Amino acid sequence: MEDNNIATIASPVSVNDMFVGLRFEPSDALLMGFLYDRLSGNNMLHPGHDMIIKECDLYGEKEPWEIWDLYGGDNILRQSLASQDLYFFTQLKKKTSNGSRINRSLGKGTWKGEDSGKQITYSRFQEKPKPLGFKKRFRYEDGNGRGHGHGWILHEYSLDASLHKNEDGLVLCRLRKNRR
Repeated sequence: MEDNNIATIASPVSVNDMFVGLRFEPSDALLMGFLYDRLSGNNMLHPGHDMIIKECDLYGEKEPWEIWDLYGGDNILRQSLASQDLYFFTQLKKKTSNGSRINRSLGKGTWKGEDSGKQITYSRFQEKPKPLGFKKRFRYEDGNGRGHGHGWILHEYSLDASLHKNEDGLVLCRLRKNRR
C-alpha cells in the first residue's frame, strides 16, 4: 500500500526526476480519459504517476505562483525535456448552493474566462466524433488588475454529461506559467 501523506503529495518532484526520458505532454483527449477514470473509480495512472496529476484546491486561498512553487513548477522548467505545465484534479465551487454559476476566485484575484469553451471529441474508428467534454481557458487577474496577473494561464477540462454524471464538480486543470 502506498503512503499518501501530505509530505509525499506536496513534494516538489518533477516528472523527469521520477522517470528518465519521460516527457508528459498529454493530448486533450488523454486528459479527458484521466478525468473519466478518476470519476468512475478506475486509475489510468500507473503507480508513481500520481505525482504527475496532483490534488489541489485551485479555487482557494493560494495565489497561482504559490501553488506553482509548492508543487515544484520552477524545478520542472529547469528540466530540458519537461513540459511547462502542472496538472491538478480540483473541485469546482458554486457561487450559491442552488445556483449553476462557478466561483473561480483564488487568493486576492480570480480566473477570468478567455473563451466559452472548446468541445473535445474523439473520432478514432468512428464516423461521427464522440463528445468527451470541454476545455476552457482562463487567465489570472489579481484584485487590482495588475501585478502577476498576465503570467498565469489555466486550462480547465470537464467531462461531457453523457459520459458521467459529475455531481461533485471535479475537473482536471493544467496550470501554466506564461513566459511572455
